[in-house]
Amino acid sequence: MKYPKLIEFGNNLRVERVRRGYSLEKFGQICNLNPTHIGKIERAEMNPTLLTILSLLEALDLKFEQLVQYNKHE
Repeated sequence: MKYPKLIEFGNNLRVERVRRGYSLEKFGQICNLNPTHIGKIERAEMNPTLLTILSLLEALDLKFEQLVQYNKHE
């Protein structure tokens, strides 16, 4: 089962990565992560750890709320 917030995060991550013109391979080099791992996150096949999320955000120079809308009532 794919969780909606993982899908949202992955989709937004892909949009931001592509918007900057990064291939999975190039983005993997920038954030020091395996491109396959990033692809699984983008497809919501993997739940990233906090350290992975921080690496992705730092590489894109984004804040968490720019990739996922948090609503504590959901």
